[in-house]
Amino acid sequence: MTNPNPPGSTRPLDAAWIGGVCAGLAAQLGWPVLVVRAAFVILGAVGLIGVLVYLVLWLLMPGQRDDRRPLGLESHARTGMRSVGEVKLSGVDAGAAFALALVGGGLLWLVQVGGWGLRPFDLLAGSLAAVGLGLVWWQADRTSTREVRTGKGWRRLVAPLARGSAVVIVLVGLVLLAAAVVALSVAQTGLTEVGRLLLLVGSAIAALVLAVLPWLLRVRRALAQAQQDALLADARADMAAHLHDSVLQTLALIQRQAADPKKVTALARRQERELRQWLYGEEPASGSLVEALTEEMLDVESDHGVDVELVSVGDAELTGELSAIVRAAREAMVNAAKHSGAERIDVYAEVDPDLVSVYIRDRGVGFDLAEITDDRMGVRGSITERVKRAGGRAIIKTAPGQGTEVRLEVPR
Repeated sequence: MTNPNPPGSTRPLDAAWIGGVCAGLAAQLGWPVLVVRAAFVILGAVGLIGVLVYLVLWLLMPGQRDDRRPLGLESHARTGMRSVGEVKLSGVDAGAAFALALVGGGLLWLVQVGGWGLRPFDLLAGSLAAVGLGLVWWQADRTSTREVRTGKGWRRLVAPLARGSAVVIVLVGLVLLAAAVVALSVAQTGLTEVGRLLLLVGSAIAALVLAVLPWLLRVRRALAQAQQDALLADARADMAAHLHDSVLQTLALIQRQAADPKKVTALARRQERELRQWLYGEEPASGSLVEALTEEMLDVESDHGVDVELVSVGDAELTGELSAIVRAAREAMVNAAKHSGAERIDVYAEVDPDLVSVYIRDRGVGFDLAEITDDRMGVRGSITERVKRAGGRAIIKTAPGQGTEVRLEVPR
């Protein structure tokens, strides 16, 4: 799957010292990452400008981990089965970080002594706010969103804070933000009591919004990814069901008719036409539900040598949902022809203003529905789940020696 973000527009968290902003910019500009980090350190010493720019870019650039990891580790990390390892600085990186810290501290001292920097309380408030936001945002980048993607209800929203260490880090960050708000209000000596109170409340609200914003963005992206994964899973399920119903069934018939070359050729040609129609979206010849059911009924009779009787009350134009019902009905007919031992299969279709129902019944040997395992594609994937994805439901009534009835329903 291609990366939806252009190269360099993301923060590579696997190469991040803090938030990955410098690593992302270096990759985008083609510069050495140490040069970019040194530039931010120098700007940070001048009125905390570099810190402000870094925080803004941290919000604007989405975090992303290196997708070149082994597929097994990547899959387990995404699903939460394997914890995402933190970045550990090498000896060279640690030395470079220490050197940059010394340079930044020295430059900050020179700027402050020279009178070009911020007032002490403003500098203290900005530093506390930067560290507090950094801790909260750092934890947001490194918290698994598996429960957000797979959970339900309100728990999915608080799941990222399930780990105790995450709660501690976030609380420390919030305490630092509160201290920054207090320091900022104390620094404003020219304000009245009302003005100081308004500044305190406004700063507290702004700090809280900034602290929560990355979490909201992360949850929003996780929910969008969950929706995309669900659509992909449905597409894969439809493909698996179609292959089961068409290709695998045809291969079984070809194996059974191996001694008849003409029959094998006819089966192969018919399967080719069906696959082309399904893959390239060609419109089927049938324009209504009854016509489509009739075609499937004739195919089952021809392929399996059983009698299929179709009775219909009403008709409807063939839509995507009704096409799913037709395919599920075909699979139910094929199952009855192959496993029931009955000589005749009854199909009844009823079209009401609000509901379309199709019944497939045989008077064969039946089976125990409780013994059907989840890996049985014929019942689960090709009938039950297919109708469910179309917005309907499938009801199967059967028992050993009492035949089988499959009821398919979909609202109009």
